[in-house]
Amino acid sequence: MSDKIKKYSIYVLFFIIFLILLAIALFYIEHNDSKTNMHSIEDSLWYMLVTITSVGYGDIVPVTALGRIIGTFLILLSLLILGVLISSIASNIYTMIEEKKLGFRGTNFVNHIVCIGWNDFSRMVVNEVLAAKKKVAIVTGNKDDVDLIYDQYGHTEVFVLFADLHNIESLSKTNPNESSEVFLSFSDDTESLIYVIHFKKLYPKPSVVVAIQNHKLRDTFMTAGVKYVVARNEISSKLVASYVFEPDVADLNIDLLSSAITDDDFDNQQYIVNKDNPYLNKKYIEAFIDLKQNYNVVLLGMSRVINKNKSLMVNPESNTIIELNDYLIMMVSGKTKGIIEKLFKVCEGKQ
Repeated sequence: MSDKIKKYSIYVLFFIIFLILLAIALFYIEHNDSKTNMHSIEDSLWYMLVTITSVGYGDIVPVTALGRIIGTFLILLSLLILGVLISSIASNIYTMIEEKKLGFRGTNFVNHIVCIGWNDFSRMVVNEVLAAKKKVAIVTGNKDDVDLIYDQYGHTEVFVLFADLHNIESLSKTNPNESSEVFLSFSDDTESLIYVIHFKKLYPKPSVVVAIQNHKLRDTFMTAGVKYVVARNEISSKLVASYVFEPDVADLNIDLLSSAITDDDFDNQQYIVNKDNPYLNKKYIEAFIDLKQNYNVVLLGMSRVINKNKSLMVNPESNTIIELNDYLIMMVSGKTKGIIEKLFKVCEGKQ
């Protein structure tokens, strides 16, 4: 039993004893009066009970002046108790609603994305993730962001936690060890690096993706346990250069990086090869031709884990055999995405 419960239990016990003693005193004040209907201590206890609870049957009432003073005190006490109870209930309900809105009660999301830090860049990332039908837990240090995020995305696919971003223990509310990836979006690379080091000590399971400003720090972040490091300036510079001399290629890259929302949109997606995949143990060229002819899907490459290291095979040799747990990387339209998921019996993305 907690100290708080013990303290309240003692208060309640003393309050009950006080009421019993007051009831006994009321009986001795009333019982000698000829007009009284309070003939026993049980009667006075009954009167006190119905008065304190604001029931007020009126079957037993004090008739003496001192008895009525005690009765008035009990009526006022009942109003006070009722007011305290209503206020306490209302306060607890408000606290529960506020705690739930701010994420203090946690989420049961699994295989979701945790986004730490809320800004324009992370907002664009979340838009793409939600378009890919993944749930997202967002951690923000600004309380005003909570309502704005829920207004934009709703409550079904998004969970928001308001927390001090440097209190890494509070991230347990986002169920990080059951997430697939954790995306970190801070404006300062040094802050991001320190955060990653502390985060990986508490939550070693999820893969960490970090967006950094200085691409020269990529190896440092990888050493700290980050699986994927995205240099914002590096991506921007490559896209700008592409627009300078290959604008159509740049447009295509932007389009393929975005999630397929409408039937005519195209998106690069990856699907794990499970035991139900029709291309398991078949040659790459066979899968390439069949996917193009029957589903208008372009197979771009494969990903395979070799000696615990991921190996990306872009346009591999035609006779390469597709193995269990490989990932097939393909260009899929919004129209054919559902068909491919039914064919492969798995959703897109890392499993």
